[in-house]
Amino acid sequence: MALFVWKNEYSVKVQSIDKEHQRIFEMINELHEAMRVGQGSKVAPAILERLLDYTREHFAYEESLMQKAKYPDLGAHRIEHVKLTTAVSKMKQDFDKGNTAISLTLADFLKDWLKAHIAARDQKYTEYLVAAGIN
Repeated sequence: MALFVWKNEYSVKVQSIDKEHQRIFEMINELHEAMRVGQGSKVAPAILERLLDYTREHFAYEESLMQKAKYPDLGAHRIEHVKLTTAVSKMKQDFDKGNTAISLTLADFLKDWLKAHIAARDQKYTEYLVAAGIN
């Protein structure tokens, strides 16, 4: 069973961003499923590495679209992105040092953060991107 299920309410009305958000959901669910079946310590490092790489790419892409649309809150949004990648990087470092219990904490943290971020913060740029013709 998936930890995090995509709902239409998460859509930012920009198909490319929605697809990237859905891919992040899939990676979080992959991590959760591995933990659920007792394989978290074996696969978590690779999943975390992919998740970090993909998230960084996604944030850069999202920020470039916000800049193109002249989104006025880009600076604050960018700070939230930095905070997340910093937190996940720290958790990954802890995991790499042998703290395997971090995977469940990380999955819950990612689910809660992403849900709140998409549902609240990302929704704020929707009208700017749509008005700029970005879809």
